[in-house]
Amino acid sequence: MMAGTPGRDTRDEVAADDPSSEATGGADAETPTPKRRGRPPQGADESAATTRRRGRPPKGQPPAVASPTQSDAQPRRTTTARAASSRPPRHRLTVEAIVAVEAPREFRLHPRDRMVAYTAEAVGARQLFTLGLRGGYPLQITASEKAVSDPQWSPDGRRLAFVRDEAIWMVDVDGARLIEVTAHPAGNSTPRWSPDGRRLGFISRRRGWAQVWAVEAPIPRRGRPAAVPRTPEPRPVTAAGLDVESYEWVPGGDRIAVVTQRGEDPETSQIVLVDLADGAEQVIAGERSWDTSVQWLADGSMLHVSDTSGWFQVVRRPLNGGAAAVLTAGDREHGEPSGTFGFVPLPSPDGTRFTCPAFHDGLVDLLVGEVEPGPEKRGRGGRPPRNPKPAAAAAEAVQPFDGVWRAIGWLSDGGWIAAVGESETRPQDLWLLPVPGLAPDGARPRQVTDSLPAVVAAPLAAGGATPGERFRFAARDGLPVEGTLWRPAGATGRRGAERVPAIVYPHGGPTAQALRSWAPFKQLLVREGFAFLDVDFRGSTGYGRAFRHANHDEWGHADVFDLIDGARWALEQPWCDGRLAIYGGSYGGYLTLCALVEEPSLWRAGIDLYGDSDIAESYRRGDRIGRLDLHRMMGSPDDPARTELYRRGSPVYRAERIEAPLLLLHGRKDKRVVPLMTERMVEALEIEGKHHEVRWYEDEGHGWERRENRRDAFTRILAFLKRHVLDEVPPS
Repeated sequence: MMAGTPGRDTRDEVAADDPSSEATGGADAETPTPKRRGRPPQGADESAATTRRRGRPPKGQPPAVASPTQSDAQPRRTTTARAASSRPPRHRLTVEAIVAVEAPREFRLHPRDRMVAYTAEAVGARQLFTLGLRGGYPLQITASEKAVSDPQWSPDGRRLAFVRDEAIWMVDVDGARLIEVTAHPAGNSTPRWSPDGRRLGFISRRRGWAQVWAVEAPIPRRGRPAAVPRTPEPRPVTAAGLDVESYEWVPGGDRIAVVTQRGEDPETSQIVLVDLADGAEQVIAGERSWDTSVQWLADGSMLHVSDTSGWFQVVRRPLNGGAAAVLTAGDREHGEPSGTFGFVPLPSPDGTRFTCPAFHDGLVDLLVGEVEPGPEKRGRGGRPPRNPKPAAAAAEAVQPFDGVWRAIGWLSDGGWIAAVGESETRPQDLWLLPVPGLAPDGARPRQVTDSLPAVVAAPLAAGGATPGERFRFAARDGLPVEGTLWRPAGATGRRGAERVPAIVYPHGGPTAQALRSWAPFKQLLVREGFAFLDVDFRGSTGYGRAFRHANHDEWGHADVFDLIDGARWALEQPWCDGRLAIYGGSYGGYLTLCALVEEPSLWRAGIDLYGDSDIAESYRRGDRIGRLDLHRMMGSPDDPARTELYRRGSPVYRAERIEAPLLLLHGRKDKRVVPLMTERMVEALEIEGKHHEVRWYEDEGHGWERRENRRDAFTRILAFLKRHVLDEVPPS
């Protein structure tokens, strides 16, 4: 099934559009460009003139940008001359090049601003690295065939906890004393240090539920180690019977705040304080709303996100029972349902300001606002205003270019924010952003890492990456639906201009949205002559609670009509030649199958990546997270009143209607959408004599982690679209 809890990252699109994540934007003239050798490219902005050449960087500029996976042991690369005849065509974007881009992930700021920890690929698996904020070379901390995830600094900044092979590990910051803290066949995740650094919390299903557990953190001691080291024994903190989505330690260390769904209404999410001593619980938010994303101010009050108003807004809530204050406003989301790190409000060290995201037009701005409002302006007679503005009504966007931004922390002086930014022309990288009024005069954003290799940067810069443009249409029931369009430069829509086929791309989730982030395969498809439409069908995030709930009882029905109506909108545009294809991953793959059976004559080709075909059977066989998500929106398939809804939303029962050639890709280890879903669809296609191709990836789950599999998937998708949409004859 699709994503679990709303907006939960399930790698829905890892192979789709490198739609691997969800995401674009253009840089303004103040943005420092990635640093490369030689002259800045012709037409680059003025900041490119400060690109580092030989010797020291220009005065006042930050140190050289570091490649996020280069270690001290790697020799300096040199260039050698080649004959001109041996050079490949210039400015060509290829599948081989785009799959080689491995951006760093999971940045975590050191408690004292000295460095960041992050994960990046090293010899086939993601490993743990640290990098100084002033630049230099990264230090690789771990080396293993198993991938590392979710690094967390200890409060003193001397150790890092992380997850490897579903066990909780701890390592000194210099790579010494690697210790497995706790392991269990049921798995462990989400390590979090207690405020005093003596305990580690984590989430585990070792008792059948996603409970928070706590364990004493091994403390490095001087002298001879014990002959038989004592293994600390974890104990449960939260009760069985309910799943915890996320949690944070309360500053005193005697309680934790957990986010969980324990109300009768499945569309609510509660924040609950749990006492570590006796397990006593206190619900403090979310009784009639979806509340998540817990953080703490310096005075001990809580920042979180709530959709009480119908839009996710930032709320300040004292724990002593005082009145809550809403800090953001307007018909715009300032958070998202899953509370993903980076999309949560982060308070400044002194508690006077906070950062939060602002979702709009497929972009995510990074805002800075004040926790307390300024002096209240009073009217005549000293009366207070009738409709006072929230404290952050005048919050200011601080990102240097449009894209998708996530804050990871404040520097201790409160004048800078560490943030991760990406756009359709830039992969995810770490930046330091000055806070207006607090950073030194003239301070400019500093790029700390540079993940864009020249082999990809050159074609994007030379031909100009195709910018996304927003579009809107009315669905057949009148609901406004939005999306982002990319089209070849020649497809202007003017008389005599090029006309091109269009690809409709439904995102995964469904409780997610198509953000304009780094997705180079999308740019490659545009260069191959396709227009590309991201459609935020009903059920997507970013458009308020009513839109997010509009797909309830409508899986594979009203949301599919949105895609079909979007495709018909494209057909009406003067740049479209009438040929259409559709493809997507996870829930997007499921909607692809639904669209092919709902409107079979509309499509020239379809591509399904690990999508459902029978949602009732997927409910029974998929993992718990996916099942709960499906139940929240569609109820139980065992309810006789919902039997017809489930069958209506299951394309396998209408496979005879499919006309377009279909490509299906799936991982054999997928637990979210089990392989049976594709097996049943393939069986139905064979029975009906439908043209299809299927490719299994034996070592993959819900999405593609291995680079060779991403390369294979992208190559197959491109070839399939060329053959069946562009009518190109494949090479013999």
